Amino acid sequence: EVSEVTEAPAAKSVVGIIYPPPEVRNIVDKTANFVARNGPEFEVRIRHNEQSNPKFNFLTAGDPYHAYYQHKVKEIREGRGGPEPTLASTPKPGFAGKQAAAPAPIVETVAPKEPPPEWEFTANPPSISAQDLDIVRLTAQFVARNGRQFLTNLAAKEQFNYQFDFLRPQHSLFHYFTKLVEQYTKILLGPQDVVDKLKTDVGKNTPVLDRVQKRVDWLKYQERQQKQREEALDRERMAFASIDWHDFVVVETITFTDEEQNDLPPPLTVEQLGSRVLAEQRAKKMREEGISEVEMEVEADKGEAMEEEEEEEEDQGDAMDMDEDE
Repeated sequence: EVSEVTEAPAAKSVVGIIYPPPEVRNIVDKTANFVARNGPEFEVRIRHNEQSNPKFNFLTAGDPYHAYYQHKVKEIREGRGGPEPTLASTPKPGFAGKQAAAPAPIVETVAPKEPPPEWEFTANPPSISAQDLDIVRLTAQFVARNGRQFLTNLAAKEQFNYQFDFLRPQHSLFHYFTKLVEQYTKILLGPQDVVDKLKTDVGKNTPVLDRVQKRVDWLKYQERQQKQREEALDRERMAFASIDWHDFVVVETITFTDEEQNDLPPPLTVEQLGSRVLAEQRAKKMREEGISEVEMEVEADKGEAMEEEEEEEEDQGDAMDMDEDE
């Protein structure tokens, strides 16, 4: 039996539009959403406030992502704003009607508790010739084996030899040479635990791979934290740009004399004023959310006060009855 399968039309990207990478597309989509809701005046304010920010270059007509930004604003205004199709989400011809593969489970990585240790046996070689690099390394090995007295005698003997100028503290290669001496000393004359650790790393790859994995997890964690901080700054910047600075009413005009101006605080900058407005909006929202709890607490306090008044009245009545009996 031959069964006919109706293939669903594959989502197609708009021709003639350059789609930005994911990190840039996120900013473009958020900005397009705000502009579609608040009008072109909001776009003018963002372009003025972020004119020195390269993340908002898509607002200029000559940017390659400007066409995508305009297309996104138009879609959101028409109610068709949604995630753009990607290569991973576009179905392939011939596979329509088949059961879609189950999405891969999302594994939440645990944040590392502490950073990995510093590199102990790593020193980036400088940009010098191979012969000069061999001289620096061999000299570091001899100094690590024979001690500081050998270094002093060698520096005095080769003080006029330009190939040993790295022995001077003011030379640019002195730091690299000192680092090599410390590393060679740990290997040649180091404590037994360091030697045992190095022998274990040579014989087995598992400890080395575990340390590499921990270092990779730490670097990824740092990247995620940096990305979250940048996104928080972008949200704060967008919220700051959404404030209509022309929507105000003059309540009263206060005139200060020359004598009073000396005691006044310095004027606020635009950034400080915007941060204060956003803080007041957040505090107002928190007060509105917590107003029901405050009302319940007030009612509970009123009930307790009424009970205390009734008990006081009963005590006074009992005292009057005792006075009458006497």
